[in-house]
Amino acid sequence: MASMFSTTGSNMINIMARLTDVAERDRSVWDIADDLRTQVAQIPEVVNASVTTGGGGGGMGGNQVDVEIYGYDFNTTNTIAEEIKLKLESLKTATDVKVSRKNDKPELQVVLDREKLTLHGLNSATVSTMIRNRINGMTASQFKEEGEEYEIRVRLAEEFRKSISDLESLTILTPMGQTIKLKEIATVEEFWGPPAIQHKRKERVVTVSAKPNNTSLGTLAEDINKIVKETQIPQEVLIQVGGAYQDQQESFMDLGLLMLMSLLLVFIVMASQFESFTMPFIIMFSIPFAFTGVIFALLITGTTLSIVAALGAVLLIGIVVKNGIVLVDYTNLMRDRGMRLYEAIEVSGKSRLRPVLMTAMTTILGMLPLALSTGDGSEIWSPMGITVIGGLVFSTIVTMIIVPVMYGVLARSGERDKVMKLRKKFQNID
Repeated sequence: MASMFSTTGSNMINIMARLTDVAERDRSVWDIADDLRTQVAQIPEVVNASVTTGGGGGGMGGNQVDVEIYGYDFNTTNTIAEEIKLKLESLKTATDVKVSRKNDKPELQVVLDREKLTLHGLNSATVSTMIRNRINGMTASQFKEEGEEYEIRVRLAEEFRKSISDLESLTILTPMGQTIKLKEIATVEEFWGPPAIQHKRKERVVTVSAKPNNTSLGTLAEDINKIVKETQIPQEVLIQVGGAYQDQQESFMDLGLLMLMSLLLVFIVMASQFESFTMPFIIMFSIPFAFTGVIFALLITGTTLSIVAALGAVLLIGIVVKNGIVLVDYTNLMRDRGMRLYEAIEVSGKSRLRPVLMTAMTTILGMLPLALSTGDGSEIWSPMGITVIGGLVFSTIVTMIIVPVMYGVLARSGERDKVMKLRKKFQNID
């Protein structure tokens, strides 16, 4: 462990531990987290504990999947939540499974008789305030000592607020100055209820959360979706899978739109410079192969497709087309100097091979420290380096093959179209 700091409150403590580098420890972060959960569970004073894993140096979002169960009836939603919790605890990909709704606790409910309230000139707000002041107390004054100020709270002594009979014997002052017992205008009932009622989208909700255990967030979400589909759900209950997984999916959608916009802008710029729609298409034909290289690189290194890796894929769009631009522009130059089509393609391929390889190598070497880093936050940012390197290596090889082939095919087709138009033109003149 490299360092640790903690923050405390009246009934909770939050500890953050920074681990040493991966090369300097024998256990993974997942093994350390499991060991901590086991040790903390053995402490009798700890009521509820959660161990969260994450990279240092700038994390992005949480790392848990939430199963949100919407329904009005507490018993129905509690039953479904416990069923899903037991199934999640049996998954090898899930850990730290928790239900947001705590166990029901005994409560006392004061049911007021509205007719009797009216008879004594009282209302529910006045009575509830009197009950709260006698049980919880009210601030009567402040006491100052040595520059410090303390509140003086006045309430009934503990022996007068222990039981239901004590509550029923509370005195209530009417507007006419008379005192009556609470039991004369209300009944005190005992029942079980949740400590807090959570709402989302104006509906009651209970959440079952789970964190990934030595796996990706997406894999855990897939397993949870299978469990939800196998669960019998009443018509009045709605279940949705959300949490950090939902945030991740929304981020991927935003990145997808960003990628499409980048492709469009790159195409517009190249079309204006080449004054052609064919040349940008030839150059951008190598971009899909770059994404193929990204997939291979992630599979070989065992890296999960994360938001940072997707950002690296967006960067590739601008990097990959640079090699194609160098190749196509030089081919056009050779053709303008009078070379035939295939001769120009051959000459440009030979002469531009070295600049293309040098450009690719400098970018790859620049990303290599990021991809191989083992320091703080390397788990977060190394996927970007791996993505750029994998996509650039694959696309560089493909560019030197596919781009000349596509250039030859489309340029040849364009020349044929011009010849056909000229023939038709001369035929019309004859």
